[in-house]
Amino acid sequence: METLPNQFERRAVDGSKSRLVELEAELSQSHDNLGRLASQLDRVNQDLERLTNYDSLTGLANRALFYDQLTSFIALARRESHKLPLLVLDVNAFKDINDSLGHQAGDNVLKEVAKRISRVVRDSDTAARLGGNEFGIVLPTAVTIDGAIVVAQKVANAVEAPMQIDGHRLVLGVSIGISLYPDNGMDEKGVVSLALVAMEEAKRSGGGFVACAPDQSKAPASQVILAGDIRDAIDQNELILHYQPKVAMKDGRVIGAEALVRWNHPHQGLIYPDSFIPLVERTGLINSLTLTVLDMALAQARIWQDSGNPMSISVNLSSRALHDARLPEHISERLRFHNVPPEGLILEITETAIMIDADKAMEVVTSLSELGVDIAIDDFGTGYSSLAYLRRLPAREIKIDRSFVLNMHKNVDDKTIVRSVIDLAHNLGMKVVAEGVESREIYDLLKSMDCYCAQGYYISRPVDDEEFSCWLDDPVWEGQALSAAQTPAMAPAERT
Repeated sequence: METLPNQFERRAVDGSKSRLVELEAELSQSHDNLGRLASQLDRVNQDLERLTNYDSLTGLANRALFYDQLTSFIALARRESHKLPLLVLDVNAFKDINDSLGHQAGDNVLKEVAKRISRVVRDSDTAARLGGNEFGIVLPTAVTIDGAIVVAQKVANAVEAPMQIDGHRLVLGVSIGISLYPDNGMDEKGVVSLALVAMEEAKRSGGGFVACAPDQSKAPASQVILAGDIRDAIDQNELILHYQPKVAMKDGRVIGAEALVRWNHPHQGLIYPDSFIPLVERTGLINSLTLTVLDMALAQARIWQDSGNPMSISVNLSSRALHDARLPEHISERLRFHNVPPEGLILEITETAIMIDADKAMEVVTSLSELGVDIAIDDFGTGYSSLAYLRRLPAREIKIDRSFVLNMHKNVDDKTIVRSVIDLAHNLGMKVVAEGVESREIYDLLKSMDCYCAQGYYISRPVDDEEFSCWLDDPVWEGQALSAAQTPAMAPAERT
């Protein structure tokens, strides 16, 4: 039989074990409670962070986080001596959506716009809703204004694609302003302020995008006025074309003409392209201008064909035009409308234009070539000359830049470069056009090198359609060529 002390001892042990089990259970429950509390606290912190830094409607960064990120990116750009692009965009006519479809539909539009922006930008970029229908995007990896414009075009294409909202098919427009640190401001307030100015200018021009000029810390009044007039210039037929003939050096025949755009401004008179094309390229209107010039040029080509002077017409393409995937379709439609065969149109592009977005540009250029349109590489030798790209490009013509031609009769190096380009083109099965031919001496020198075609003031300066027709009627063009003494000051560099 168990003694009484042993019974007490066993009961004490059993009691201690029981209490230990209870304590372990309580401790386990406390751990569970602590875990739940920690999870709840984590969720609260996350909710607080979202409320503090993110927009509750779209899920994008809010205004506060946008400025924090922009400040940090500017500090990094300053330390590493590189540039930082910024986009600010506004959904056009957003008030009409709220008024006609209701605020819920307006909210759904903003959420859809935010999704589309998020799909376009990189993970390293900061996209934010700044308030209302206004958004901002910081592009720390773009580093150039050209890179920012490529992104702006992609954002515009994404947002402007049709969307279904509450059973309604909507097609929105956007206005985008682009600025660059440190060119357009030394701090976050400066670059945002000028981006907003550019955005408002884009809005006044009917949408698209406007980029601040390099080294522009405030908007020059004259440039703002010109930029605001550009849409009117296109809509009200203020643009005119001048034509500079191209002659075959073998026999002196006129085989084509280059169409060069001018702006007949109602108050400022005739404006040359170097004064307004850079402005148009910083807006969303460059494609409209390009198609307008193409229409005018093809209409003139049709007139020449009907009058018994069939010849090709050359039109310059901006680098921005090469980012428009619909360009081949638009050109095909215009060729059919004006009844001009594809081989009657030569599209001139620069090496630099190709390099801005090489894959996209190559895709568009290839589609244009498949239409039967000829492609010419303009200003050859001044950009990123690359045999790899030259071999890939479906180009049939190289235009030697005037900077090499003007003094080739005096400068041995220029003469060597011109001869090398002509030999290279012959080996690749391409034709060579020499620009800047301003004397008989240069003309004869190029002819001895077996250059295919010449263009320049020795033959004729660019003239309007009436003067060009009169020039064509003269059977001997050399009799009308301007002598060096008669040649006026050179017009600014041409670019459609």
